[in-house]
Amino acid sequence: MWKSGTTSDKSELVIALAGQPNCGKSTIFNAVAGFKVNTGNFSGTTVSFTETDVYIGGRTIRLIDLPGTYSLTAHDAAERVARDYLLSGRVDVIINVIDTSLLARSLELTLQLIEMDVPMVVALNMFDEAQKKGMEIDIPKLKSLTGVEACPLVAVQGSGVHELFETAIRVAQEGFKRVAPVYDRDVEECIAAILARYPSALRERLAVDERFVVIQLLEMDEEFETITRETDSDFMEYVHECRRSLAQIHDWPESGVFASHRHALVLDLFEEVAVVKSRAAVSPGEAIDRFIINPVGGLAATVGVFFSMFAVSFWIGNLIAGLVEGPLDSFGIYLNGHVSGSAGILVSGIYDGFTAGVGIVLPYLIPLLVVLSLLEDTGLLPRIAFMVDGLLHRFGLHGKSVVPIIMGYGCNVPAIMAARNLEYERDRVVTMLMVPFIACSARTVIILALAGKYLGAGYTTLIYLGNIAIALGISSALSRFSSDLSPGIIMDVPPLRRPYLHIVSRKVWVRILEFLLFAWPIIAVSSIALAVFSFIGIDGAINRLFSPVTEIILRLPSELGITLFLGIFRKELTLIMLNSALDTADVSLVLSSEQILVLVVFTVLYIPCIATITTLWKEGGAKVALLSIVLNTSVALAVAGAVAWLV
Repeated sequence: MWKSGTTSDKSELVIALAGQPNCGKSTIFNAVAGFKVNTGNFSGTTVSFTETDVYIGGRTIRLIDLPGTYSLTAHDAAERVARDYLLSGRVDVIINVIDTSLLARSLELTLQLIEMDVPMVVALNMFDEAQKKGMEIDIPKLKSLTGVEACPLVAVQGSGVHELFETAIRVAQEGFKRVAPVYDRDVEECIAAILARYPSALRERLAVDERFVVIQLLEMDEEFETITRETDSDFMEYVHECRRSLAQIHDWPESGVFASHRHALVLDLFEEVAVVKSRAAVSPGEAIDRFIINPVGGLAATVGVFFSMFAVSFWIGNLIAGLVEGPLDSFGIYLNGHVSGSAGILVSGIYDGFTAGVGIVLPYLIPLLVVLSLLEDTGLLPRIAFMVDGLLHRFGLHGKSVVPIIMGYGCNVPAIMAARNLEYERDRVVTMLMVPFIACSARTVIILALAGKYLGAGYTTLIYLGNIAIALGISSALSRFSSDLSPGIIMDVPPLRRPYLHIVSRKVWVRILEFLLFAWPIIAVSSIALAVFSFIGIDGAINRLFSPVTEIILRLPSELGITLFLGIFRKELTLIMLNSALDTADVSLVLSSEQILVLVVFTVLYIPCIATITTLWKEGGAKVALLSIVLNTSVALAVAGAVAWLV
């Protein structure tokens, strides 16, 4: 199952980045990865990882960015696969990335990694923030007490990253000699007694460090306990006796007795290697934090952030769209006058797809992605999560559901995948069914480009508030099918940080590149298909098929049937194909304000895109995916139909 050590005859060096969430692993990964990145899932799981091949110091390195984990005593799927990969024997060196400004907390995982006895290096990331807090760290003493090389760095600036990997390569070549953590006398006697009776059959089955196995058993790791019990039940019973005895000596609960000892050891280590000098002044970040954690200030900040996000996207989007609209229209007139026949159909379709992306989607998508990246990098998103946690509990959602919900404003697909971190099936299903009602960036583009442009800011705000109310109402209704209560939220909140332009621009570029490589080809093919459908008359058949919905329920022109149909593939296609279907760049010439409102409401709520449906099927099964389709479509027809007949 697990193996000790690594293979020595490999042509490439495998380095794994391991650390707690928000420690900067991905920043270090991106600093050396460039754009040669592969994303995949660990075998047999839905937990994803990223990897890349880089050439450093004359060696080819395969760099693995593992999921963030607080402990090697795995409590969820992400923590389990991170631990299993580190114990697989495939890793030559572990780079333990820690947030130096939170050194005492970060060393908890460091000691556990040392206990594994796999070669490792500590990356003291965010070293500048630790210094701002008045911390002075004795790096040579940290090495002498743990046996682990430590490298200070500021990954967001690229400072110290090269030296970190040079050290990791040197450790792989020269070997690693840990200084195993030494606990108090009672604990060490307990470990020694268990090691003295360690069965050979377990040694053959678990080919990892025996002391590490014993410690995992003392920490009540379920997976290690199951394997040990299957191998030698008498030995497992002896471990239980030792653990109970240790708990009685210290008068602590059996489940936490060992963790308490490690925590005390971590604090001792921290006091040995770090000195914290008092600061008289309150930093600007701390002042902002104090304002945000205040209920009134937090509410104001949350509302202000969301309003600013959409207002900036709308204002800049309108500005960019206005600048490109004229040249694109002129070029379109030129093409219509010089290309005709079957070639004209092909050129027209390509041109429509190109102008839709440049003139409609990108102007609104780019500023929205910039604002979302700024919120992520500054640390405001998790603070917003805490502020809305109490509200979500009133609607039957788990506190951790705030993470998928906020991610949903960017894209529903990763938001649904993030729901796997919820412990209970009931919470996962409710969250997964709610997320498709969240206005992702594609639907936000539709709202801004149609409601924002033709109906004004008031209607745009009303649509957003209505969307949020419907999503919460759905979660409240679904939660009533279970009487279980959702526990409170426990998540890491990183310190407020200033964003770095090169990191923000990289994030935005990667997301735009995803649109260019995946969405735009679909848009181009759909535009050509729509032109061909129009030429041979198939679009009329599709429009007639959907006419009961478009004409009777929604009171919209039948020509919009094909645009709603194509929106199933990509939500942007509904907006993009609108101009072609109505044969005008100004939809207000064909649709009334009431019809534009109905179209936006229906598009925002109805069937999720194919990518979202596929992810729902993968994460929750066929029933959840089909229920989501039925639920979204039914709600969309009911709400948009009511708007059509009442407004």
